[in-house]
Amino acid sequence: MNRFKEVAKLKHVWWLEIRGKISTSKLSVDTNYAAYLVFKLLEEAFGFDYHPAEVSITLGVDKICTKSIALDPIIKRRPRRRRPRHWYQPERKNHSSMSSLEHAKVRADGWFEIELGSFFNGDGEDEVEMSVMEVKAGIAKGGLVVEGIEIRPK
Repeated sequence: MNRFKEVAKLKHVWWLEIRGKISTSKLSVDTNYAAYLVFKLLEEAFGFDYHPAEVSITLGVDKICTKSIALDPIIKRRPRRRRPRHWYQPERKNHSSMSSLEHAKVRADGWFEIELGSFFNGDGEDEVEMSVMEVKAGIAKGGLVVEGIEIRPK
């Protein structure tokens, strides 16, 4: 169950790009916030164990946070499944480099969340943009269900 009437289900893509924007005037001033990607990976999800996703937070014109994350929340415990060979077989990041990245945590409602970054809303007269991108590996991805990006006081 989720809070929204609709969610986005990624069926099959080569590039992943998720962006969200909100005016800080809709948020409390003089408050620290964190943005979280809320999602699920279906049992048949594929392509998220190859390469990290890059996430960023931009406040106004200033990029205030950029980092790499692992969208596969259980990469440390899941053995690599054999995938059908594609016309292009990318170089995989090794498990130790992927498992050392920040991973999603399970929420009480059963969805996963991972922090994209944090920001301080001073006067509430800016726009904050959050992004999640994986466009470097060049491999197929699918089975990601995105509920949304949640912003809450930190």
